Amino acid sequence: MNKRRPNKYILRFLVIFFFSLIYISGDTSMDILEFSFRKNTYWLMFMTFWYMVWFIAEWFTNAIKKKSIAVHKENAYSYLLFIANSLFAFITAFTFNLMYRNVDIHFFQREEGWSDIMILNPELTLSFFSFYMLFFTADTFFTSILQGKESQLNMEKMKRENMKAQYLVLKSQLDPHFLFNSLSVLSSIIHSDVNLAEEFLMRLSKTLRYVIEKKELTLVSLDEEIHFIEDYFFLINNRFEEGINFNNSLDKTICQDNYIPPASLQLLIENAVKHNRFSADEPLQIELYSENNRIIVKNNINIRDDQTNSTNQGLQNLSQRFSYFTESEVSITLNESEFIVSIPILTKADYERFNF
Repeated sequence: MNKRRPNKYILRFLVIFFFSLIYISGDTSMDILEFSFRKNTYWLMFMTFWYMVWFIAEWFTNAIKKKSIAVHKENAYSYLLFIANSLFAFITAFTFNLMYRNVDIHFFQREEGWSDIMILNPELTLSFFSFYMLFFTADTFFTSILQGKESQLNMEKMKRENMKAQYLVLKSQLDPHFLFNSLSVLSSIIHSDVNLAEEFLMRLSKTLRYVIEKKELTLVSLDEEIHFIEDYFFLINNRFEEGINFNNSLDKTICQDNYIPPASLQLLIENAVKHNRFSADEPLQIELYSENNRIIVKNNINIRDDQTNSTNQGLQNLSQRFSYFTESEVSITLNESEFIVSIPILTKADYERFNF
């Protein structure tokens, strides 16, 4: 994006410079070939005013678009944008008309030339109005093309990242080691505790079903993800028994109408289990809670000796996936005793725009 900004500034300058030539040549009181102080003053005033107006209009357009998305009325965006810009165009055109008139009267003492001309000055005001609407139409058209191409590229990137995420999820959940360990636990309890074995098998089935059914989605409901990690933790906890403590104090109201990339929380819990040593005497403490419209996953640290060469691929992938949905970044904090990951909560509007 930053590489295009200088080109945008230069292009707008050249367009306004071209229309300033038309404006100057249309004023019969000034010779197009004469470089007088009055002519240069109006030229500079025209260039500065309309250059600023163009960027104000851009900010105005983006504000309307964001508001339309926030209230889930994207279909009304085009109509609202046209009406608002038409009103803004008339106001700016009339304002420049007054500036032109007052400078000519009070600064260049040319009051006699304006005595028979209305304050509104329809000819000049409408010409400036037409200039603005031409700028607006062209800029909106080319911006829409660029945004469309950029959105398409982002969607392709997001699909690739989602495929990577699917690979990581399938690797961690469906690989032979996970199934072997789970089945080993099941075989050890099936004769000693039939009820526990039945629940373990049910949870394992639900865990695998979630991975298979949700792996194609970019976002899932937070409530579904919470149920998934509860089943996942049940399997992990029965394997390690008293070695892991999981405290879920997430506000239940946050789970409603909010979304998250699938297996995001499971990845963080898996990382904590994978990279730390723990036992019944020194258990791994994993906490899940919400704070400032974000989800926090925190665990104590007791790094395993064989984890010095960790690539953090899972965390990098998670950060990249969130970057396509929101400008809020995944925050990772590491201190002497705790590892904390803070992820943004995505809304229903994000789900409607990005889920495919």
